[in-house]
Amino acid sequence: MKLHHLRDFIAIAETRSIRGASRRLGLTQPSLTRSLRELEAELGTPLLERHARGVVPTPIGEAFLRRTHAAMEEIRRAQEEVGQLRGRQTGAVAVGLSGATWLGLVPGVFPAFRKSHPGVRLHMVEGFFPALEGRLADGTLDFYIGPRPERIDADHYSVELLFENERLVAGRKGHPRRNARQLAELVDAEWILTGAREPLEREFADVFARYGLTPPVAMVQAESMIGVAALLSMTDALALLPRQWVESPLFSSVVEVIPIAERIDSADIVRIARAGLPLTPAAAHLATLFERAAGHYTHQRGRPATPR
Repeated sequence: MKLHHLRDFIAIAETRSIRGASRRLGLTQPSLTRSLRELEAELGTPLLERHARGVVPTPIGEAFLRRTHAAMEEIRRAQEEVGQLRGRQTGAVAVGLSGATWLGLVPGVFPAFRKSHPGVRLHMVEGFFPALEGRLADGTLDFYIGPRPERIDADHYSVELLFENERLVAGRKGHPRRNARQLAELVDAEWILTGAREPLEREFADVFARYGLTPPVAMVQAESMIGVAALLSMTDALALLPRQWVESPLFSSVVEVIPIAERIDSADIVRIARAGLPLTPAAAHLATLFERAAGHYTHQRGRPATPR
């Protein structure tokens, strides 16, 4: 089994056709067909099969695709690491970031990384860990920063705490409930369902139940920052938002905090990476910049940094 066998198999599986893989790799279709047959012969089993929607992996092919994709990503990282250790500005870093991370930490991290690594391509993806775990597992992403998931496989991932977080009640500028000082005064308001942990309804209800209140029924769910900002700015609905959202210029220009007395905790912000696999020098430097930004952010809030 050679590297070109793995490369060709991945291309065929991802493009769902020999023709698509041929265009992607710049190779002839007969050579790709031959490569696939050699790989299947060595493994002793079919990896792909034809369907109406194109060529798709068999169940064994799906498992093999996950492994080969991760292996090829590690080989790419190894090549980039050698170049970076030799002082070359090369390669790429890909990270998954939650909305709170984008708004609270990226503004300080991005210019520092571009200054220190101008030749390294940076790919940042928005999302929560459950949606991005597959891309972290197969090596597409170097690491993730965002709310700690309720469940995580400690054998496969390392988790580093950056800071504890909280949520605030937010509504549009001049909201009719802006003078409320207790959560109980907002139970009968219209709420937009947001959150970081599934099911969102339970996470939302737990906030009110903690203070002995009957949870309101949120009839609207929004899963994008822009969608939440638009709904809040144009209606009298309220939402529980991470502090970083409300403090960012994107939101602070259209919404305001309703300063209730109760503290509403949110999931800790953590960095998650694959266990046992070192980051490239460029990715490690980016991780360090995020750690420094988290420490600075915590200090600005007047709270001591949380020990890791």
